[in-house]
Amino acid sequence: MNTPPPDGFLNQIDHLERIGFELAPSGVGVITLTRPERLNAFDLQMLAELRSLVWRANFDSAIKALVITGAGRGFCSGRDIVSLQYENGLPTPQYRAYVRANHEAFDDLEALEKPVIAAINGVCAGGGVELAVACELRVASRSAQFLLPETQLGVIPASGACSRMIQMIGMGRLKELVLTGDPIDAHEAWRIGLVNRVTAEEDVVTTAISYAERILRRAPQAIGMAKHVINACQSVDMETGRLLERLGQSVLIRTDDAQNGMSAFTEKRHAEFHGK
Repeated sequence: MNTPPPDGFLNQIDHLERIGFELAPSGVGVITLTRPERLNAFDLQMLAELRSLVWRANFDSAIKALVITGAGRGFCSGRDIVSLQYENGLPTPQYRAYVRANHEAFDDLEALEKPVIAAINGVCAGGGVELAVACELRVASRSAQFLLPETQLGVIPASGACSRMIQMIGMGRLKELVLTGDPIDAHEAWRIGLVNRVTAEEDVVTTAISYAERILRRAPQAIGMAKHVINACQSVDMETGRLLERLGQSVLIRTDDAQNGMSAFTEKRHAEFHGK
């Protein structure tokens, strides 16, 4: 039996202003960034709301997966310029703390032991790209555009693009995106491995939800462990990576879901997993 969070735990989930949230019957929660007049540029409040909702998803068994999309014609244009100007005036230690909050919001997405899919419905720029690559999978509309324009502002993309994307698309392609700031379309993003699927604009959210529901047919603990091991293996040597694989497997093999999955396979029936 799942124990609910204590009273008052992350109650700000009920007072969202910068994002919307809907939970489908299948358990897929759809997060919508709701600043369309700013192409869903994020400020500190949006980051705080996003982080509180992702943190809540760790403990709420009704939320089995997340899909993130944007309202209007854009997915996310990154950090609001007003926020950037505010950051410029902070003392250096405070600036580092301010940006750390940004990093931790995306790190929470990456660490959530549930699948997270970005449904990229239009412009995806700067920090919006970094938000998308913190998700497991990315579904893009045919009208989506991707760009990292930070060098035009005298800075670099510093919330995960340089660190997360280097293995995803390769050093050469990443340097091209960062150094030129030139946009690429959805097809090119798919070709270089930045997105997993491209679909019609009107289908991008439903495709992402269907993608999540497909994953939810698998064992939940195995999905969570796979995320941890794959993420960790990005920054360790191969021997350490294999050790992490063995450790993860040694935990999963003892679960009821693993026994059920193996029995279902030999008996040629569909397994029902309960996350135990």
